[in-house]
Amino acid sequence: MSAVGLALTGCAASNSDATPEETSLTPVTFALDWAPNTNHIGVYVAEALGYFDEAGLDVEILPYGSTASTQLVSSGAADFGIGGQSNVQMARTSGLDLISVYRVTQSDTGELVVLGDREDVASPADLDGATFGGFGSPLYTALAAATIQGDGGSGEFEEVVLDTGAYEALSQGRIDFTLSVATWEGLQAEIDGHPYLGFSYQDYGVPDQQSTGIVSSDAYLAEHPEEATAFVQAVARGYEYAAEHPSEAAEILIEANPDTLGTATELVHNSAELLATDGYFTSQDREIGAANPEAWAEFGTFLFEQDFLVDAEGNVLTSEPDWTEYYTDDYL
Repeated sequence: MSAVGLALTGCAASNSDATPEETSLTPVTFALDWAPNTNHIGVYVAEALGYFDEAGLDVEILPYGSTASTQLVSSGAADFGIGGQSNVQMARTSGLDLISVYRVTQSDTGELVVLGDREDVASPADLDGATFGGFGSPLYTALAAATIQGDGGSGEFEEVVLDTGAYEALSQGRIDFTLSVATWEGLQAEIDGHPYLGFSYQDYGVPDQQSTGIVSSDAYLAEHPEEATAFVQAVARGYEYAAEHPSEAAEILIEANPDTLGTATELVHNSAELLATDGYFTSQDREIGAANPEAWAEFGTFLFEQDFLVDAEGNVLTSEPDWTEYYTDDYL
């Protein structure tokens, strides 16, 4: 995973020919949660099309590393970062300084998947007793179990933790099912000629969530309200452009990350198109990037009832938090 710094950090200060406009840009750091992909496309568009410059910001994109983007933001090592709804709900409850300031996807992009040629699997309930390729997260295990139970199954299965190796294990038949992102891994499977049979969690009673978003910290927002507003609004412009011009936005993302995405042009274009046209980036019910209070409340209840919410001491919560404190639209 190569690091692609889009901002010319420090260059203006060291360049004697720099103009006052160039030297007045305020530095902002943004942490990725994975290798560059279409979830991040609006940020790369905002950089390439000058939206950050117009907002007076010099944005440095921090590459994915061993420390989660949410941890970097909470500790102050990054000003903003990628963090989805359930990440924020679980992490803030446990004591991290996190708050959602922009929602990239308006609904959940995840799904339960099996190989498309499995004639013995017609619905999730058929996976009782099967082998699940997991990712080491109890939440993902719960999503799989709840999807199966929502189809009338018991939700009992064997689990092996394979992390990203789950997709290879699935294609080789070493596991029966796993979880996938419909806007990325699912599309890659189609390109490879062995499309998945996918089951959306929400079709089987699991509450929807805004699964990808951008987070900051209360500490940063309190000290830098103007910069936060400028950043979030520039990012919103970037995602709005991606929603209206997915092919052009895909090219911007590829050009910014040739080492990681230069050989995946079909995947990037297909993903950008799906995100733009299937109601992921935008919603008819609210402005781009806005929170869906109903989704936060209902998925929060799911987490609470599954005992996934613990406080800073590791104690399971006995009362559900006020989810309106976990997100804000104030900077849109």
